[in-house]
This record gives sequence, C-alpha cells and structure tokens, in this order.
Amino acid sequence: MRYHSSRGIFAIAIAIAFGLLAGATTAQAANESWVSGNGNDAGTCPRTAPCRTFQFAHDQTNNNGAINVLASGNFGPLTISKPISIVAQGAEAVINTAANGAAITVQAGGGANVSLRGLTIDMRGTGNKGINFLSGAALHVWDTVIRKTTDGISFAPASGTPELYVANSIFEDAAGASQGIIVVPSGSAGARVVLNSIRAENSGNGVLFDGGSTTGSINATVRDSVFAGNTGSGIAVSDDGGVANVMIDRSAMVNNTSGLSIVNANNGDVWIGDSTVTGNGTGLNNGSNLLVSYGTNQVNGNGTDGAANGVGTMK
Repeated sequence: MRYHSSRGIFAIAIAIAFGLLAGATTAQAANESWVSGNGNDAGTCPRTAPCRTFQFAHDQTNNNGAINVLASGNFGPLTISKPISIVAQGAEAVINTAANGAAITVQAGGGANVSLRGLTIDMRGTGNKGINFLSGAALHVWDTVIRKTTDGISFAPASGTPELYVANSIFEDAAGASQGIIVVPSGSAGARVVLNSIRAENSGNGVLFDGGSTTGSINATVRDSVFAGNTGSGIAVSDDGGVANVMIDRSAMVNNTSGLSIVNANNGDVWIGDSTVTGNGTGLNNGSNLLVSYGTNQVNGNGTDGAANGVGTMK
C-alpha cells in the first residue's frame, strides 16, 4: 500500500509540474503574438499558429507585449488600447484599410507606450489618416512608410504631455492641404516630439506644429530630415494660444511653396542651424520675431529667401 501510495503521489507531482509548464507556455504566448498573411484569427496567435490581423492579435496580447510579423500580408485596420509593440522585420506589414477614419488609432491609457516598426500604411488617397494618436504616454514609429492619407500621423492628445518619436520613416502624398505629420494637442495638453531622419514629401505641409488649440506647450526637435515638394511649407509652426518651441538641425527644406513658415506665433521660439533652404517660393516665411538662426544655414535659390530675426549661439 505504501508503494502504491508513493506512486500516486509521484503521479500527482508530475501532473502538477506539467500543469505549471502549460501555464507558463500560455503566458508566454500572450506576451508574444504572431501574425501572417496566411494566418487564421483563432487561439492566442503563437508562432506555430499565427493570426491573420493585427486587431485579433492585439486583443490576445498582454500589456507590454509584442505582435511580430512572421510573413507578409495586409493586417489592418487596428485600434490600440494598451501598451504594445508591433515589429515587422524581413516581412512587409501592410495596412490599406481604415476604421473610424484611420489605419491605426491609438487610444490607450495615460501610461501606455506604443511602438510601431516596419509598417507600410497606404490609404490609397481615401479620406483617412495613417496613424491617429488620441491618448497614451508615447508613440514610437520606426522604419515606416505612410502614404496617400489625409494626415500621415495626427498626434492630437487632449491631456498630459505625451511623446512622439519618429525615425527613419517616409511620409508622402498626403491629400490636398493635409500634412505628412501634424502635432496638434488640445485643451491643456502638450507634446514632446523628436523627428529624426524622416522624409516628408508631396503633401500640404511636410510637418505642422500647431499649438492653436491648447494652452500647453509643444517642444520639438527635427534633425537630419528632408521636406520636399510640399504645396504648403516644408515645416510650419503656429502657436497662437499655446507655446511651440522647435529646434531644426541639419535638415533640408527644398522645392516647397515655403521652406519654413512661422505663422500666428506669439509665445514660442524656432531655432535653425546647419540646414539648407532652397528652391522654395519663399525660403524663410517669418511672420513674427521668433526665428533664430545660428548663422550656419544655407538659404539661397528661393523665389524670396527671407531671413531670420535673430542670431543665437549654440549651447
């Protein structure tokens, strides 16, 4: 009896161990989900059985987890409501359909960081945004192409001071007077922005920093970037009501109607250094006394070059 009892206890222990391992596997699957163009929206989206859409995978993935693209496909649209990452490397991750006016809507909690890497968003000239950020702590966009949208990225928080970081990305062919990127907080919200190594082309404005709807502050840095062929401005700044402080470094504004425009700006400052402004109808279109040059720019070959209103010293 003791022998059989020991065997029973041993069997129970084995069963418990396997149960714990199964629980660990399930938890791991929920932290790392996978999608494929040949997938199926079922289960928890493990690598061995990837799902078909970002939205289904998002709903199966834990907070602070990641959706990984296993094989190329069209995976949208998507509403993000939690801290999460999407990673596409070695596969084409396309979104060319929209829901509620955008390919991706970010409407997450105040502490949520959202990271998007390697996406191709093409709204095919429809009246939809690429990424519409409404709430969250931060949006990081890397190695992404967004084209034929209304606004490529609309960063429009209504509270807090969330962060927008964009690197190595392309924004092109936004319809009509739309923007490659628009930063437009409202209420008392602010925004902290870094745009590094981006191209914004053939849109209304390449980038618009608009503080006119907020009493908060926009603090932005643009570096190593190109703004070309836009029917409005390469970079436009307006802070009527709020504050927009923008640093432009080692960037080019070329063949736009205006290279750099500052309009309705009363409260912030714009600094520019080591940058090229050429081929525009107006190079520096400064309607205020807020544009400070470090004296290291090349502003020539425009219909009207324009000029900065002050010379500063790099600190």
